[in-house]
Amino acid sequence: MSTLSSLHVKPSFRMTGKVSVTSRTNGAALQWKKSGSIGSSSRALLGSVWLRKHSLSRVQERTRAVVTYEDPDTNPDTEQERSRKYRRVVFGGPEWIKHRATSRYSRHMLSMFSSRVVRGLLYPVSFFALTAGAVCFLDSSFSPLHDLVQPISLPYSVFSLSAGSLSLLLVFRTNSSYDRWWEARKIWGGQLNRSRDFVRQGLTWFSEEDEGLKMQLQRYTSAFAVALKVHLRYDEDMEAELKPILLPHELEEAMKEVHVPNHLLRILSQIVMQADISPIQNTQMDENITFFEDSLGKCERIWKTPAPISYSRLTTRFLVFWLAFLPFAMFKDLGWFTVPIEAVIALFFLGIKDIGTEIEEPFSILALEAICTSITNNTKAMLDTQDRDRALVEPRGPPTMTWDTINATIEAEAQAANN
Repeated sequence: MSTLSSLHVKPSFRMTGKVSVTSRTNGAALQWKKSGSIGSSSRALLGSVWLRKHSLSRVQERTRAVVTYEDPDTNPDTEQERSRKYRRVVFGGPEWIKHRATSRYSRHMLSMFSSRVVRGLLYPVSFFALTAGAVCFLDSSFSPLHDLVQPISLPYSVFSLSAGSLSLLLVFRTNSSYDRWWEARKIWGGQLNRSRDFVRQGLTWFSEEDEGLKMQLQRYTSAFAVALKVHLRYDEDMEAELKPILLPHELEEAMKEVHVPNHLLRILSQIVMQADISPIQNTQMDENITFFEDSLGKCERIWKTPAPISYSRLTTRFLVFWLAFLPFAMFKDLGWFTVPIEAVIALFFLGIKDIGTEIEEPFSILALEAICTSITNNTKAMLDTQDRDRALVEPRGPPTMTWDTINATIEAEAQAANN
């Protein structure tokens, strides 16, 4: 990884309180282990949990590493995590036309079972289908317990009254996640706009003798966007991403830093201070650097602060209980059709909940690569064409061409193009 090739954390489930972190920094193996015996004292148990949590967070912060766990719930190599990269879409003209086409109805239905959302919900939907099957079997006439146990039936009114509350929970969960996603997209849209404006200012205001500063300004502006992208994701290599942008000695210095994006912003400030520009121009360029710093802080706020965990847990528990007991109300009217209907209802309700969870952390599904590529390509094109752009500007003094000459030139070029 950036300064760390591997970091493995192995929590102990035998109440020994052991944490083992193994890393490889700059080719040298580094091992850190903290262990302590835990008896029956709850204070020792809580101390071990605190130690494991905070020691891991400190190692992560200082190494910017990819962390893998033996716990399957935190394994990034699952189908749902791998599929997140395929949600990084960028629309253009053809995509919008296809998106609006009437054929979208048949296309969306035919792709239903290949949907990554549906595949990710296979196990929970199967659980509720099996639950409905068990209820149908116990309440059916050929069940061996039919004569011994009175069939259990719940009135529909229980679910009608609670469906409104459940819907409000799901809608609020989805809307709050969408707000986080849209805020992240606006932050990165501003990053693109300000990066182009920042480089434009430097190329225009820096003197012709400062060509090296102009090139370095463009490099570090692009590098900051890429470093911010990597900073907000857990599965990317900072050094590998910055290698095509920065010079070797610049990359080496950057990788020594704990917080690479902050280091790049400090260098940008030094570049602006080094240039021979007026105090007003310096202030205006520094405002863009401040905007970059604000974007960094806003992204870290979204990245490090999820929606309230208690709210997510309450919604999940409410939904699970609601779906689990729903077959008791449906069987008396639907019989064995309860099983497929329960599966469909579970799929759509869990799908709404799952979409809210998917977009809650937006940086791994937004097409940040495309934004970084646009920043690099746009600013590099501005740097490469600055001499040509400067030649297009009329010199100070009387105009070199009159309107009659301009119109005659335009007409001549149009006739030449037609011929």
